[in-house]
Amino acid sequence: MLVYDCLTVEGKINCFNARIDKNVGILGQRDSGKEEIVKATFRLSKAKGRISLDDVNILQLGIEEFREILWKKISWLKYNHYEMFNPIYDIASHFVEIVVSHSIGNADYAIDLAKEALRLVGEKEEVLTMYPNQLSPLRLKKVALALSIFTEPDYVFIEDIEYGLSELGRIYIVNSLIDVINVLNSKFIVLDNDPAVLSRLSDYFYVIYKGYIVEEGTDVIRNPYHPYTIDLISGEIEGTNVIGKGCVYSSRCRFKSIKCENSEPNTFKYEDGVVKCNLYPWKSQ
Repeated sequence: MLVYDCLTVEGKINCFNARIDKNVGILGQRDSGKEEIVKATFRLSKAKGRISLDDVNILQLGIEEFREILWKKISWLKYNHYEMFNPIYDIASHFVEIVVSHSIGNADYAIDLAKEALRLVGEKEEVLTMYPNQLSPLRLKKVALALSIFTEPDYVFIEDIEYGLSELGRIYIVNSLIDVINVLNSKFIVLDNDPAVLSRLSDYFYVIYKGYIVEEGTDVIRNPYHPYTIDLISGEIEGTNVIGKGCVYSSRCRFKSIKCENSEPNTFKYEDGVVKCNLYPWKSQ
């Protein structure tokens, strides 16, 4: 299991706690801090706390030990998928390099796995002989998705699906992801600012604002409680883009009170989730 225990990145993420035992959606705007969760997981930012993967704190692994779990246990479809490719190598080489360098198999085995993954995402195997710059943004995104899943890692991070795609392209990738999720045993952690995308791909949701979890649960998208979640879903976020005093959303919240501006919100539990907001004292259990 993948467990986050008070993951903190100074100025970005404040004590993020999560247990990833199902497909998870992390909802927040571009500056919410959600991207720092991925960077910390893949050791690209300095973080405190603990990230346990099968009871091993990956923040304390040596470089070689950490490389061993990449692609085998965790993988990442990056926000900018172009960063996943070296333009001087053909597509096949990217699959082969991962398999051979991680002692998963030989080159022929890598190509066989790649063909299966490409078929799963609706891409033709002819792309294996092509180079990244020969592919359209949508085709390269499909190849990037295939690359992130082809070794069937335990956990796959999918970050901001819409980057570099048209509306039609985004719909195609979301539908491909639905097919992939239904076939593979991997758990998917999808980080996006589009509630509609997350609602189709995830079973449990975390809503993050300015590095703080403000709400979480299984029915957050259909039945939100926190004002930030409500505003994000409705597309009606207003006010100044700064961290509020007391509650982090108090500078933008339409329902704020003096208490909200002067003290941190209480945490209230309800049937299938948790919300940090002073509007719902009757939900406390």
